[in-house]
Amino acid sequence: MGSIIVVGLGPGDPGQLTLAAKEALDSAKRLFLRTEIHPTTPAMRKWGLKWESFDPYYQQGASFQEVYGRIVARLLEVARDEDVVYAVPGHPLVAEDAVTALLAQTEVKVEVVAGLSALDAIYARIGLDPNAGMQVVDGLALEGRELHPDWHTLVMQLYSPQVASEVKLHLMRFWPDDHPVQVIRAAGVEGQERIESVPLFEIDRLPWIDYLSSLYLGPGPKRGFSRLVEIIARLRAPDGCPWDREQTPESLRKFVLEEAYETVEAIDSGEVGAIEEELGDLLLQVVLQAQIFAEQDEFDVQDVAEVISDKLVRRHPHVFGEVSVSGADEVVKNWADIKAEEKAQAGAPESALAGVATALPALVVSEKLQAKASRVRFDWADPYKVLDKVQEELGELKEAMEGQHGEAALTHELGDVLTAVVNLSRQLKIDPEEALRQANARFKRRFQKMEDLAEGKFKELELDQMEALWQRAKAIVG
Repeated sequence: MGSIIVVGLGPGDPGQLTLAAKEALDSAKRLFLRTEIHPTTPAMRKWGLKWESFDPYYQQGASFQEVYGRIVARLLEVARDEDVVYAVPGHPLVAEDAVTALLAQTEVKVEVVAGLSALDAIYARIGLDPNAGMQVVDGLALEGRELHPDWHTLVMQLYSPQVASEVKLHLMRFWPDDHPVQVIRAAGVEGQERIESVPLFEIDRLPWIDYLSSLYLGPGPKRGFSRLVEIIARLRAPDGCPWDREQTPESLRKFVLEEAYETVEAIDSGEVGAIEEELGDLLLQVVLQAQIFAEQDEFDVQDVAEVISDKLVRRHPHVFGEVSVSGADEVVKNWADIKAEEKAQAGAPESALAGVATALPALVVSEKLQAKASRVRFDWADPYKVLDKVQEELGELKEAMEGQHGEAALTHELGDVLTAVVNLSRQLKIDPEEALRQANARFKRRFQKMEDLAEGKFKELELDQMEALWQRAKAIVG
């Protein structure tokens, strides 16, 4: 069994190779380069070194992750029989996914010979102290990456104008489009170095961008979620807004409900701008509540995000674990089972109906309670049986009305009717809240059309005239 020595070639100047790196290259029996497109390779040829390059893998691979996977597999295959030296640009532990994968495996021994990082050369050329707060990211792996626009940022492996275009679009989510940036090529390499300052939106217009190019962005104004958190903290500060400072979790309760309903209304409208605005109003309530609790040293908005992140990972073992599922129905069942187990571990009541928030609208509570009861097989097997139950409850309500029972009895019987109707909707896989919301919208639409048809005389009409207008309105607006 051989071993793998990973060597850093530095940022590009052969004179910047470390002595240990040069010795490892000179003594290599099998030498592999991630890429031979590097300023050091002409000197390596003069030294008489022979190697195998992985550049063809980049031309054949559908993605960079596929390329890195093939590189690792090839290196491990050769290292089973003999010692291998694998040389990479810069420092082996900076933006080298294949090296990370090699270090994670346990089959073959891996040793790292450090090289001067391209970061060191860039820091020197732009006069930047990394202690000022720095984030370094791989331009080929930005998708889904959250960035801090108030930090100094280096994007390595800008690679090409095409990659720069994708990088630009991602970065413009966090920095202003015209934020000044520096594009740096071959930092520290005599005769090849180039540094140009441009607005962020222009970086992909530089035709000379290549595999030696990186991007530097200085701190910009806070944007998005971090800006919102900062604004809320300022409003709650001693010299902030008097109204915001007076609020408590209890006083804000009604606004949480109100904004949630307005968000639902915006979603129903289908107006994207309204949805965006209402989601913002709802998010305001979340951040404001978290800020109040943070002031009491209970938790902050980061804790809230961490709790829900942990919960999502825990309840999606088919995504983040080894569990297999056949479809969405099994996902829902697994979610319920995991949730029940969590409640049991927390010492929560073991009732099958536990976990339904009573502050929800009564229709929603009814549907959730009956769905939970169904999970322990307390349910009708046939929706027609439920329809019979609806008719039975209507009969009992009619008897109560005819018997001139009091309000309490009528409320009781009417509640039973509504419960049976909700159960029927669940059996039919129809959301009762949504069904009623649509019915409300139809009623409003038809009634307003009636008013239009009455031409200002609606209040003067008799009931039979209103009924005739209702039928006309129904035919017109549906």
